[in-house]
Amino acid sequence: MAGNLSGFYHSSVPESELLLVHMVKCPQPIPTAMPDPTLIPVYGHEWAQRLLQSAVLSGRASHAYLFVGPDQIGKTTMARAFAQALTCESPQAGAGLGACGRCRACRLAAEGGHPDHRMVEPAGGQLKIEQVRDLIQEAMLSPVEGRTKVFIIPSFERANLNAANALLKTLEEPSPTTRILLTSNESSSLLATITSRCQTMQLRPVPAETVAAALQTHWQTPEEQASLLAGLSGGRLGWAVQVATQPQLWQRHESQLQAAQDIVKQSVNDRLSLAADLVKETDVELLLRDWLMWWRDVMLAQQGCLDLVVNRNRLGEVQSLARNTRPGEVRRFIEALMTTAGYLRTNVSAQLAVEALLLKAPIAS
Repeated sequence: MAGNLSGFYHSSVPESELLLVHMVKCPQPIPTAMPDPTLIPVYGHEWAQRLLQSAVLSGRASHAYLFVGPDQIGKTTMARAFAQALTCESPQAGAGLGACGRCRACRLAAEGGHPDHRMVEPAGGQLKIEQVRDLIQEAMLSPVEGRTKVFIIPSFERANLNAANALLKTLEEPSPTTRILLTSNESSSLLATITSRCQTMQLRPVPAETVAAALQTHWQTPEEQASLLAGLSGGRLGWAVQVATQPQLWQRHESQLQAAQDIVKQSVNDRLSLAADLVKETDVELLLRDWLMWWRDVMLAQQGCLDLVVNRNRLGEVQSLARNTRPGEVRRFIEALMTTAGYLRTNVSAQLAVEALLLKAPIAS
């Protein structure tokens, strides 16, 4: 069965959505003790940590890096930790990306106050040319401390065309004292001229065991809750941390799963009304992720793979829904959820997209 499911995921969905539902398992060191508070902790992505540490220790870091992967898997955290290592006064080999965690530069970076670190976030949902021009002007100045100035631009897919083209010249003619770190959900959404001038790091979901251990050691989450959230996270440590530390997010998650169950009994008019409410009151992309994991569990239950279900606290409800819906309809709805998630990243009407999605939801038999 696992082979069949893997084939389904790989053949039917883009990589960004595949990573939300496919539990990647690979051997990686799991944190067992509280991390040094002066180091920016990175969990998982061991291959990337080793590669970046090597670049730091050899003094051969590229002028620009692009960290790519699904939301909340640690791209910006990785960039911040790399920035800390790049400006460390005494980089060293070992765990992490090479920062010593003891020098003044490391302490400032951990506190978010290093004068040579600059986070350039999209303003009003879009990175604008004025922000990039300010970055370019600042990049021309010498570092305040040390030898390197680091700019982090998260969610670079939100850069408008003018902003992307403005940054391109800086990437083409890099300053020896400047490093630019970009993050994005998908490299395919960026200009090819941008990606070709960056060293790309394709990050994958963090193994559930690593997520659970990180929650327990760094955020003091009880073991049972940590295990449940790790499974539900789909490898997104950031999501697990938010839900573990903000109870209202867990309540929202639970209400969204209840809506996923109720929809199978609703009429067409009720579904259209629900679509309007969802677009108005919820983060639709987060809703789709929660529903994707839920209906994945229903499909697994229909195939008898109960050991792979991640919504373990609702196993009885998953089994009930599995018995009362048709496998073909469930599978088609999963595909529709993935497709709709892609539509929402383009200039389509969110309400029309959600209406079309809900009309494809399974009907209780």
